[in-house]
Amino acid sequence: MRTEVLLYAYGMICASMIIFNIIYSMIVNGREPRLERRYKRIMKRIEQQLDGIRDGERVEEKHLRYLERKLSHVSTLLAFDRVMTDLIRTESDAAVRGYLQQIQPVILHLALVYRKRESVQAAYFAYFLAKHKLKKRMQMDGLQQVMVEYMRMDSLYCRVNALDALYTFGSPENIVEAILLQDKKGAFFHEKILTEGLMTFEGDHDQLILLLWEQFEKFSLRTQLAVLNYIRFRTGNDKKRMFGIMTDEKRNKELRFAAIRYMGRYVYAPAKEPLIAFVLDKDPLRWEYAAISATALGRYQGKEVTDALMEAMHSFNWYVRYNAASSLQEQGLNYTDLIDIVGGRDRYAREMLMYLMDSKRFERGREAAEG
Repeated sequence: MRTEVLLYAYGMICASMIIFNIIYSMIVNGREPRLERRYKRIMKRIEQQLDGIRDGERVEEKHLRYLERKLSHVSTLLAFDRVMTDLIRTESDAAVRGYLQQIQPVILHLALVYRKRESVQAAYFAYFLAKHKLKKRMQMDGLQQVMVEYMRMDSLYCRVNALDALYTFGSPENIVEAILLQDKKGAFFHEKILTEGLMTFEGDHDQLILLLWEQFEKFSLRTQLAVLNYIRFRTGNDKKRMFGIMTDEKRNKELRFAAIRYMGRYVYAPAKEPLIAFVLDKDPLRWEYAAISATALGRYQGKEVTDALMEAMHSFNWYVRYNAASSLQEQGLNYTDLIDIVGGRDRYAREMLMYLMDSKRFERGREAAEG
């Protein structure tokens, strides 16, 4: 039931984000003629500033004030969104790079303006920042802190977009602060979204992971799970910490499952014995430990590993048998070897091996047809 609820909630979040993007597209398409006129007016003014920069001048103060005034309206910001796309496309031009650097006070001013606007407008401004990855073009530490403040807003869209913008700015400290604020809001923020977002972070991942570990116990359970999954996809340097979580019986089982998966991705000798113990556990209420550990053992070597996986082939649980068979195959045993090892008279083991081999045969056939 819990899994179904989480999947449903995650689906709702994804659907909400799709709706946000659809509404944004409808607004753009419905106002195309006026948007085009605004785009041309802004671009004409910017081209004048670019000519001045090429002549050794700075962006005029009145131009900065013009941008602050006009871009405070979402309708004009939409046109500027298109302008930015074109400017970034021609970023090899030194004048364009100079222009983008000199308008950074305008962007900071707009962040403060939209922070006080209704949630949809604030969400769009955060989306604008994330889309154009302005940190690569502007050194705006102050803007990051404003984006952290966006995390205090009630709108889920705004918080998601603000966090996306922060991922592009490259400050691990602000990312961690934003995640802590998100946790305090108490609103649902699915761990899959957080994990995928952390993977897009454009700064120092090692530093970010270090700070996440420092604050780990302050995070909610679902955030802890997202962090562990992110670390699993990112680095193999945290085996000792993951081993501690895997073997800590006081920890939530989902966190222990994440740690077991980590041990399956990065071989850690001390983990072999606990993984074998999980696989050999006959308690039907702990079948998930056995199933996940059976997969993790696929990368471990030794007769004791093979013996444990062979024993798991006799399990009454389908997932345990399937994962054990897959891991035995991963260790180089073929169908004939497996039949000889587990014994052809075991109906459960025999049926699983037949299913596994049929699945592999189907995959090979499909790959051949597509190739």
